[in-house]
Parts: sequence; structure tokens; C-alpha cells
Amino acid sequence: MGDETMHGGFWTEIDPEEPRIVALTDALRAADGPADLAGVWPEAMWSRLVEDGVLRWSVPAEQGGDACPRPLAVQRYARLAEASLTAVFILSQHDAAVRRLATVADRPKAAEWLARIAAGRAMATVGISQLTTSRRLGAKALVATEIGEGRYRLDGSMPWVTGAERADVFVTGALLEDGRQLLITLPGDRPGLTVLPAFELAALQASRTAEVAVQGVEIDADDVLMGPTTEISTQPGAVGTAGLETSALALGQAAAAIGGLAALTPDRIDLVDPVDLLREQWSQAWAILMTCARGEGDAATAASLRAQANALALRSTQAHLTARRGSGFLRTDPAQRWARQALFFLVWSCPSPIAQAAIRDLAGLCPA
Repeated sequence: MGDETMHGGFWTEIDPEEPRIVALTDALRAADGPADLAGVWPEAMWSRLVEDGVLRWSVPAEQGGDACPRPLAVQRYARLAEASLTAVFILSQHDAAVRRLATVADRPKAAEWLARIAAGRAMATVGISQLTTSRRLGAKALVATEIGEGRYRLDGSMPWVTGAERADVFVTGALLEDGRQLLITLPGDRPGLTVLPAFELAALQASRTAEVAVQGVEIDADDVLMGPTTEISTQPGAVGTAGLETSALALGQAAAAIGGLAALTPDRIDLVDPVDLLREQWSQAWAILMTCARGEGDAATAASLRAQANALALRSTQAHLTARRGSGFLRTDPAQRWARQALFFLVWSCPSPIAQAAIRDLAGLCPA
């Protein structure tokens, strides 16, 4: 699939780094299949992201970052996802941690980590699902016990952490016995922190997503980014899922599949109408994404977009796999990889209303 398939008029933000972005996506596209087959940490792809300064995109300028405007950042996410969902999924979890650090950049520890990240000397990831969509109470929750003024002992686990074995710092959340919460930085070399073997995932195995066990890990006031407070998830930018970024990943995945389907049309006239319709749907969804990224859309519009992007990723990847027939079912063919990866959007950071909309759509029911 060449860049002309979905690029051109579809990417609407003018990118000052266009030649570098094209070279980066070409490199990621070439590495994506081998990374999926190997299932180990994709060091070559991650090193390329670091070398190209991608880790600086989400870091504030005050800490040496690029402070990339959100519309351009969202577009870059989609373009990278079209080339390699694995690479940009890892990046998205890193950037989620960076965004949370940036909300409290006046804290010395946050500023220190942001500066190290901007210099390419640290990788961050986020482990807050225990406070949001995968909350685990009781023995499995990450529990903080106060052991002194501003000091806490952490016990429990972070259930879903991407790139855990490679991370230098985790941005995570813990629950106190009285129900209050903390948002903290947890260095990866802290005694008592153990990264368990990576989960055997249906796709994106190279993301090395794993559970992180925490036993008797001590932190002090410098490690606390926010709290203790009754509900950190109500604080702007603290733990909320990155809806627009996830929608951008889904539209990037759809762009790859639609491009693959379009590449078959010279010999398959039966595919012309499906490709045209999928492109039209993609263009409509993209326009909504850009509207929301510019701050012109409301929360309901963003939620509707997420459901629309999920559905488009599923339909386009299934269509491409079907058109590829048996060849597309080979592990070496992108069609099966994209179809497996599209399932990711049904389960990752997928709030109940979005999941319910997907189930109704799959069942052939009209929206509620």
C-alpha cells in the first residue's frame, strides 16, 4: 500500500515535519509484521521513535519538549497507527503517562521525569486501570498505607501495563483505606516492584503488556503527583482515558485496511463500491475527529466518534481479510494481523456505553 491510498486529501493538518514523518511511517510499516510474529519487545521500532524525537511530542516546551498541538498530534497518531499499531499503542501509553506528569509539571519530580523523557533518556508508561475501566478492589487493588508524614507503603498490583518490562517510570494510582486516592510516580527499579510475564494477547503481543506486582514498595512525598483526594479520576487530565487518541488509532488501523482493499481494485471491480463507501465513512469520521481535536466538539460527539471509529476499524479489516481470501489468513499477511488488531478497540479503554454500542451494532440493532 502506498501513501497515496489514504493520505493526500485525507490528512488535513499541514505537518512541518512531513518528510521525517513519511520516513518514520515507512520504517515502522516495514518492521510491524516481523514485530508481530516475534512477539518480543520491538526495540528497533522503539529506538526509531526515540531517535526521531517522537517522545518529545507530548512534553511541554518548558521541559524541553515540542508541545505538539493536539490536532497535529492526533493526526500523527493516526498516521503512525496506519503503519504500525503496535508502535503507536506503546507510544500512546507512554504519552498518557507524560500528559499526567504535565498536569503537575510544577512538582519537582514530574519536571525531572519530563526533562529526562524529552532528552530520550527515559521511557514512561501508565498503570491506572485499577482506578478506571479495570478497577480491582480488595487484594488485587494497589493499596497505599500511610507510614509517616507524606510517606506510604504500596501493596497490590497494576493489572494492565504496556511496555512494563522496559519502563523507567510508572505513573500509577493507589487507594487508601479510607477510599481516597493518590496519583504517583513509581520508578521501575524501586525494590518490591516485579513485572510479571507478559500476557498472551490475541494481538499486539510485542507491546509486552503485563501485570506489575507491588509488594512493600515505599514512596515519599516527592513521588506523589496528586492527592490524597476522594476521587482523582474527577481531576482534569489525571486518569481519564484518552478518547480522541484511541479513536485516532482506530482510524489509522482502518486507513491501513482500506488502503489494502483499494490496492486490490485494479483486478477486482467488485471492490470499487465498497472501497468508495469505506473511504467516505472514513473521511466523515476523520472530519469529526479533527473538529474534536480543535476543541470544537463536545463529550457526546467524542464518544459517538469512538463508537464510529471502532466499527469502521472492524468492518474495514474484515472486508480486507475477506477480499484477500486464504492468502490473507497466513500469519505473514497484513490482512489477518489488522483484523486481529482491530479487536483491540473492543476491549481496551472501552467505557460501558461504547461497549454497549458495539454489541448493539454487531447484533444488528439500531442505536439506543
